[in-house]
Amino acid sequence: MNKLLIGIAAIVFSHFANANSYNLISPLKASEYMTCWSLHYPNYTQVFGYSSLGHVFLRDPVLKNYIVLHPYKGAAKSYGEHDSIAEFERAVLKEDSFAYFVLDTERVAELNQRIGPLGEEEVFIPTPYPFIGGNESLQSYDKGNVWVMLSIVAELRGLCE
Repeated sequence: MNKLLIGIAAIVFSHFANANSYNLISPLKASEYMTCWSLHYPNYTQVFGYSSLGHVFLRDPVLKNYIVLHPYKGAAKSYGEHDSIAEFERAVLKEDSFAYFVLDTERVAELNQRIGPLGEEEVFIPTPYPFIGGNESLQSYDKGNVWVMLSIVAELRGLCE
């Protein structure tokens, strides 16, 4: 019963916290802002946003397919076809389970309290990165530039070779 109440509370909380857990930006050329990653996702030529925890939102403007890049996992998940960024936001980013499991709005709220709000092009970054032994505890996070983080993670993962 307690787990159910916690889950419901987290989903309700996430509904109100969404606005601070991601940033949508005017579409940028992925090849210019995330060079190494774009080599591995060549059809997704536009980056149009990122989460406060460093997930990146990409789209294929020709086929209108959308993915979310999980840099620490070295993978992306497809969220299918959407007619616009606004539709993707409505169908995916504002969906309660996405907010809870991917955007992790509760963690973002705690990090905002502990470290302070993010500045322009900043994300919360765990140190060390989880894929090289970091534990993602709240105390391990700091703030950093999203594009620099993506570049470093790609280099460490060997994606630039």
